[in-house]
Parts: sequence; C-alpha cells; structure tokens
Amino acid sequence: MKVWHNSLKERFIEFPVHQHLLMICNELNRAGNLLNDTQEYKNCLERALELLDYSVFSGVWMGKYKEILRARGLIAHSYVSPPSKTKDLQKILISLNTEAFQIVNGKL
Repeated sequence: MKVWHNSLKERFIEFPVHQHLLMICNELNRAGNLLNDTQEYKNCLERALELLDYSVFSGVWMGKYKEILRARGLIAHSYVSPPSKTKDLQKILISLNTEAFQIVNGKL
C-alpha cells in the first residue's frame, strides 16, 4: 500500500483523539462522494486506513483497541468490496469519541 501521509506519521500522536477520528472520517466522506470512480474511492479508503493505523499505533486507544480494530476491519472490507456508501462507517468511528460526536452533530 502506498504511503499517503509521510510527514504526518510522526506528528499524529500530537493531535487529540477526536481529530484523529475526524481526519479518518474526512477520507471516508471523500470515498462516499467518489462511488463512480473506483480507483479514487480505493485511494480514499487507503488514506483512511493509513490514518487509522497511525492512530492505533499512537497509543491513544488504550482500552478501546477492539473497537478501533473492528472499525479498521470494516474499512478494509469496504476496500475489497464494490464501492458503497461510507456514512455508516463514519457514524461508527464518530461514536467512539464524545467530542468528535459533538463536533459532527454541531453541539460544540
């Protein structure tokens, strides 16, 4: 898999968890808007997986590894399946953090 965010890898741990999730969901949103362009759809999912990996390895998910890895599995499944909407994946990820949920739902 191509590395999309070379300069971000070392800095990712500096970002708060809600920002990790919002950045990942941003890529999923892009993918959902590119259902007719299979290659770009897959590129977006690759970027989302890369950011998710950075998040997992940053250590911020202590106690929630099962949930975040389950979400990673769902994104990976979407990668090998025909393009489909990503709204449910985004909802799953956003629900893992209260602050991200509040930002997305306009309560912060």
